[in-house]
Formats: sequence, structure tokens, C-alpha cells
Amino acid sequence: MESVPDSDSDWKDMLLPVNWYLGGLDYAGTVVFQKSFELYEKPVDKEFWLSFKGVDYFTDVYLNGVYIGHHEGYFQPFTFNVTRIIEEENSLLVRVGSPQEEKPVWPSNKTLIKGVLNHHDCRPGSWNEEHGQDYNTGGIWNDVDLIITNKIIISKVKISPKIELSSIARVIIDVEIENFDEPKEMIIEIEIKPANFSSGVKSSQHRRVFLRRGKNKKYIVQTIKNPEFWWTWDHGDPNLYYLTVIIRDGDNVLDSVRERFGIREVKIDSGWNWYLNGLHLFVRGTNIIPTQWLSEYNPKMIENDMKLLRDANVNAVRVHAHVNRDEFYSACDENGILVWQDFALQWWYSRSDDFAEKAVSQIKDMVRIFYNHPSILVWCCHNEPDIHQLESLDTLLLHAVLEEDATRYVDIASTTEFHTYPGWYEEDYKKFSRLLAQPFCNEFGAQALPNIETLKKIMPEEDLWPPNWEKWAFHDFQRMQTFDMAKIKLGDSLEEFVNDSQNYQYKLLKYAIETYRRAKYNPMTGIFQFMFVDCWPSITWSVVDYYRQPKKGYYAVKTGYQPILVSIEVDDVVKTNDRGVIWIVNDLHKNYSNASLIFWLEDEDGNMLNRKQVIVNIESDSVVKTSYAFEFKVCSPGKYLVNAEILTPEGVLLSKNHEEVEVK
Repeated sequence: MESVPDSDSDWKDMLLPVNWYLGGLDYAGTVVFQKSFELYEKPVDKEFWLSFKGVDYFTDVYLNGVYIGHHEGYFQPFTFNVTRIIEEENSLLVRVGSPQEEKPVWPSNKTLIKGVLNHHDCRPGSWNEEHGQDYNTGGIWNDVDLIITNKIIISKVKISPKIELSSIARVIIDVEIENFDEPKEMIIEIEIKPANFSSGVKSSQHRRVFLRRGKNKKYIVQTIKNPEFWWTWDHGDPNLYYLTVIIRDGDNVLDSVRERFGIREVKIDSGWNWYLNGLHLFVRGTNIIPTQWLSEYNPKMIENDMKLLRDANVNAVRVHAHVNRDEFYSACDENGILVWQDFALQWWYSRSDDFAEKAVSQIKDMVRIFYNHPSILVWCCHNEPDIHQLESLDTLLLHAVLEEDATRYVDIASTTEFHTYPGWYEEDYKKFSRLLAQPFCNEFGAQALPNIETLKKIMPEEDLWPPNWEKWAFHDFQRMQTFDMAKIKLGDSLEEFVNDSQNYQYKLLKYAIETYRRAKYNPMTGIFQFMFVDCWPSITWSVVDYYRQPKKGYYAVKTGYQPILVSIEVDDVVKTNDRGVIWIVNDLHKNYSNASLIFWLEDEDGNMLNRKQVIVNIESDSVVKTSYAFEFKVCSPGKYLVNAEILTPEGVLLSKNHEEVEVK
């Protein structure tokens, strides 16, 4: 073992788990952790394991001076058997390496598989070659446990539900069992029961199995009659089941594992049409990078993000070019939010065979770890690769994922063909009318400044106004796009700048989303806005800042993503002989008969003009350009709100919307 500090004064305390930057250590390189602990007894009939749930990035572990193993990667849990090494008094030493990559490796031949956590325009330092790796993510960011087990353990449970008829589902269960004892016959039991609903019934079975020494694989099929399917929140309930697997030796329970799963069937066809349990689904999604440092993403933060997503009518998230912690996916399962899961590759990497081997190994890990989550519908191998890696590395990754999972759609890469940024990387957001990136747009959006209170937390006031552009750039602000492409005005104060910036993002997102929604299935099949929240105190494309304060653009998403959308197609500036056309988009598989469509104009003094109410029948899963329209003949020059809403015969609000117009 390499030398370590021998004086207690050379060691500093750090409360784990934590990414070391959040623990007060702004550093890239190797950090050594040590911990002493006692074991009060060591039964000879038990196995002892050191379990690490998440360490970023290289890990070397020593117990009582004995080297017990190495691990590479940031998101995978890993375990070492320490039965022969552990004693009554123990000294654990862990070396964690999270280096900066140097030129010429950085930034075009990277070797660390961290995705956006290590290279992106939304992380600390943006993509700047000097500062783009600042505020390192290294550390023991998740729990470390000492686990004591019997000599026979259940090491893996893989659950593959298959819907055979509307009233029957078969659950295929792959169980891996490790036997550290002599070969022996055991009893394996399984039980399936509802996890979050009460209408279902239990189903169970047990059988005798012979377990040889070492690894054993068992294949079990269990039929469930009248299953409750897992749905997105807008189409039904996200029904979940518990599966419990028990290994018994007579009446003695040796091990048990409980996993949660959902019964659902997914399909994406060659035209990018999405189907969930046989129903056509329009994806109203957003890209998400919840945090730069996974140790801080606690249950309270996750719950808050789920509420923000649901309140914004989002039914899908793209976990953008990184792998998050398990609790996030569990929350998506519970809240009925679909997941498009990217692998942690962002832009360009080494072309070596060694890197390809590591990438294949880690992408297989990703699929195995999160396989049982019903919310995950898509695996994606790479974000915005170059053409060489698309045709070489990404092909290997595609085949690797298909070997692990034949039940989900696998996308070889999310390429710029499906990413479009009119109004940000090119002028004029009205180009969205061309339905760019059709039929499935995976990224679109524009930056906006957060609120004044948030900006004051991000930077000292002397850097805020007048803006210290170097500091702003470190916090991801894109100056050229803001002023030259979006034509946002700096104004005479920070307040004016924030207002103009947020108004612009709001208008762009509202126009883009509703334009795409009106083209539902002709040709658009789904959209993912970029992006939802800031992963650190920054200025990005998010509609919710790092402190979870919504920008104005959040409400453009919330309005545009209503499952039933009344949309008004009208220019910003109109003449008195112009018209504003009303569309009705229904993403739900439900008819609404005799609904009331109410629309009116409102002048700057709040006066209601030309109010009309008509009866409409809204068909299931439809989009209709109605024959109803706003007319501006009664309007004198000025600014107006154009309002519309839809109510059921009982007066329940189904949708509401408005546009701001100027009459000339």
C-alpha cells in the first residue's frame, strides 16, 4: 500500500457521503479517506461485505492493510467480500481519484465516463478549455455499508413483465443466488402483491431448488390475472407491484429481497411514434440535469422536482447525458413520469480499444442496475457524438445494451439532427413554424436569467451590474447568443435585463411548444424542451433555477404542455381585419362531449370585448383546427390579451390559454 499521512494532525474530518467539493474541498486529483471501526463478533457461518453505493471516480480499497479491490466509474454500486480480512478492530482506507483531464486528451479525446458532469455548457466553467472542469465532482457521494449475510444470498433479481392479454400478464423473474456453503437443496419462494394500490390480489409460488457451490441462476414465471398497468400520470395511475424473493432452508430464512416493478408494454416504431400499453402517446418532455453533485440530491429535493414537473404537465424526462441516483428513478416510477435515459457520454472521447471496453462495461452496468424501473422506456448510448464515434463506439454500445435488455427501445445516439435552436444559435424563433427536427425534437430552447434574488446568490453584486462578463461566462451565460441572436436588450438596470431575458425565453418556448403540439402526429410525435432545472448556481436554458425558483418560461411549458390544450394561432402584431385561429389538442384517450369553448379579448384596462361561447365535441387523442377565430374589427389600436378556455358541461376547467397581441 502506498504511504499515507502518519500523523493525526495531517488528517481532516469530512462527513460522508458527500462530493468533496460540497464538503469544502475544491480539488481535482486523489483524496484518501480512512475510518476505524469495531466488529463485536464474527460468526463463522456468516459472510461479510463492504458495500459502496456510489464513488466518483477511481476507487482503491484497503482493509487492515490488505488491498481488496479497484473500481472505475461514478454511478455504479460495488461490493467486496471481506470475510477473510475483517477483524474485531478494523482500519478502512479508501483512495478516490477524480482527476482533471489534460490536453491533448481534453476536450476531444476524453477518457472519464462522466458525461455532462465533466464536460458541458451547463456545468461550472461551461465548455471553457481552462475552467470547464472546475468544481470537481469526485468523492464518496453515497453510503458505505458493512453488510453481514448468511452463506447463501440472493445477488440479483431481474423482472420482465409481459402483457399477453388485457386480463393476463406474465412476470419473468431471473434470480441469481450465490452459495458460499456446500451444495444443498433449498426452497425458493416468490410473492407478488400491489405496492401502491389496493384492488389487486397476491400471487405466489414456491419450489425446491438445488444450489451448487458458487453462482446459481433460476428462471421463474408467474402469471398475474387482471393486472393493473403502469401508466403515465396523464393517462392513468402509475400502478406498482412488490416482488419478494425468499430463500429458505426448512423454516430458516437465509435471505430475502424485495423489488418494485410495474407492468407495462412500450413500443417506439420507425416513425418515432410512441405507444404505452397499446395507446398512442404524445411525449411532452424536458431534459433534466438535477444537480452537478449527486450527494446533495436528497429525497426532499427529488420530491420537490417531481412536483415541479407534474405541475408543469410534463409526462417525460430525458436524463441528459448522465446517470442519476436510484431514488430519482423510483420517484419517476411513483409519479408516472417516463424516462429517456442517456448514457454518460457527452460529445467526444478516446478512440482507443481500452476506452471502448470500459464504455461497454459501464453501459451494461447502467442497464442492469436500473432495469426494474418501469418509468425507463428508452436507453440512449451517446449525446451528440462525432460521426466516427457514431459509427464505431456507439455501435458497440448499442449491441451491448440490446444484449442486456430486449424489452425497451435503444437509441444509438441523440444527434444534432433532433436538436434545434432557432432564436438562440440562429436568428428568429419563428423558424419553429417549419417544424424543425421532425418528427421527434429532443432539444430546443433558449437561455434566460434567473430572478434577481437568485442572481445575488450566484455572484457578488459588484459582478452583477455592470456585468462582469468573464464571471457571467463562468456561470454559463452566453453573451453573443443573448444579444446578437435573441436581440435581448441589456437595458438600464439588472431588473430590466432580467425581465427582457425571461420574457424572451417565455415567448420562444410558448411559440415552439404550441407550434409542435398543433402538428401532433403530422408529423410531430413528441418533444423534449431543453432544459428543466439548473444543476448548479448558473445562467442557462433552464426554466427553474438552481434554488428551484421558476422563471417565466416555466409557465410557458406549463401552459403548452396541458394534456388538453386550447391554442391560439395569432401573430404578435395584427391589423383590424386579421384573425386569430383556435386549435384544440387532446392528448388524452377520452372524448369530451358538449364542452364549452369560451374566448374573448381584453384591453389594457381589463375590459372584456367580443366574448363568445360555443359548444364543441373533443375527440380522443386528436388535434383540430377549429372554425372559430378571434376578430379584431372592434379593436382600436393598442395592446390586448386574447383569451380562451374550455370547460366541461359541469363547469370543470379543461384548458385555458392567452396570447398578447398589438392591434395596429
